[in-house]
Amino acid sequence: MYTLPVRAKLMLLYFAVTFAGLILFGSLSYGALQYALLQGKRTHLQGREDRLISLLHENKTTSSPSILRDQLRNYALVTHEGNLFDIHSLDGALIFPSVEIDHAWSLPKNKDCSQPVYSSVIFDPQPAMALCHIIPVNGIMAVVRIGGSLDEEVYILRKYRNALLLLMPGLLILSSVGGYFLSGLALRPVSRMTKAALGIGIGNLSARLPVPVAKDELHQLAMVWNQLLARLEAAVTRLSRFSADASHDLRTSITVMLATAQLSLHRNRSEEEYRENLSKIVTECRTASTLLDALLALAQSDNFIHEVAFKEINLCDLVVSGCRRVEDLAESSGIILDWHLPPAPIYIQGDELLLQRLLGILLDNAIRYTPEHGEIRAEVFATPDATVVTVRDTGVGMSEDARRRVFDRFYQADLRERKSQAGNGLGLSIGRWIADAHGADLSVESTSSSGSVFQIAFPFESDLPFKASIP
Repeated sequence: MYTLPVRAKLMLLYFAVTFAGLILFGSLSYGALQYALLQGKRTHLQGREDRLISLLHENKTTSSPSILRDQLRNYALVTHEGNLFDIHSLDGALIFPSVEIDHAWSLPKNKDCSQPVYSSVIFDPQPAMALCHIIPVNGIMAVVRIGGSLDEEVYILRKYRNALLLLMPGLLILSSVGGYFLSGLALRPVSRMTKAALGIGIGNLSARLPVPVAKDELHQLAMVWNQLLARLEAAVTRLSRFSADASHDLRTSITVMLATAQLSLHRNRSEEEYRENLSKIVTECRTASTLLDALLALAQSDNFIHEVAFKEINLCDLVVSGCRRVEDLAESSGIILDWHLPPAPIYIQGDELLLQRLLGILLDNAIRYTPEHGEIRAEVFATPDATVVTVRDTGVGMSEDARRRVFDRFYQADLRERKSQAGNGLGLSIGRWIADAHGADLSVESTSSSGSVFQIAFPFESDLPFKASIP
């Protein structure tokens, strides 16, 4: 079903409101003008009556009926609409004039004229207004009727009505045209917002709708939509980052499984060694399966918040497990991998899966940038303020500029000396996020051609969060 555009609806609304306003204004103004004209006519009749009473009062001193009739006749002759004037006794006998005028001039019966009574009458055959009042005339009480034609008032009302009827179509047309242009001006911010919204896509979620300056409903609408776009951008960004992080970890697991399988194929080993290698491959497969499950859950959910499950972890066992996980990868690259642990175990509160990812990232990064016959060493020790894990290598190192930016997402230093294909610049940024989620400090010390030392410092007491947004 076809519906009118908003602009057309607003124009029709302007038309309807203007039409109703004109009808109301015309009715009220016409009624007010009619009331004012009738009140003026009543005032005029009252003035005539006052002059008649004054004349009768002056005639009272003479007490001559003939003189009274002559004065009334002269009064009727010189008074405007003098033919609309008569005097009756209370029993109905005509006192003045001597001849009865048109019967249409008669007032309705049963009228009590002890107080001034105004009535509308028809006289010859125009509308008129009559005043009826009982006053003393020559010593007796008589009914005085004074009339006045309403021709002038009717003429004025007719002219005013015709003017309203002539002006109303023009005003309606003018209001419609004005409403059309005013609605266009009112909807101009909506048009700008619509054009801006058409340019926003999944690859351009950072764009925002223009916000009108006026603090009106459109301003609030634009603000709400911009907030929605900001939440959508944050959600898509977290989704993209989580997918990239999971892909990075999957690639690491696949690399470890590939290196372990290649070493097993190229060198004869005992059954126990084969079983150990298969067990390592199974562990990596489980890790990859966990990541795939996380990706599937992410695709089915709106929540991009990773639940960090803290529990007591033996940090020494974690480091040994992480080193054994990549020892075949290091061996296939001709690198010596070793670890050094304190005499007594050290326990911390943390998420074991996330810390395995962090250690795996540091070890994988060290293997990638350490040349053949190089050395990698993982250490665990305690200081007065923190528990520290370090991963030290004899690799190509990095410049001061690269060291400052190494934890930025997607940053890849231009290291010509690296012996493997470059990664995607996500590993160390993921590592920084995991360290932050544990309240730990991840730092690096490195110089070109002198290797690097990555250090994770876990404070003894810290307020650990139980949820962390995926970076």
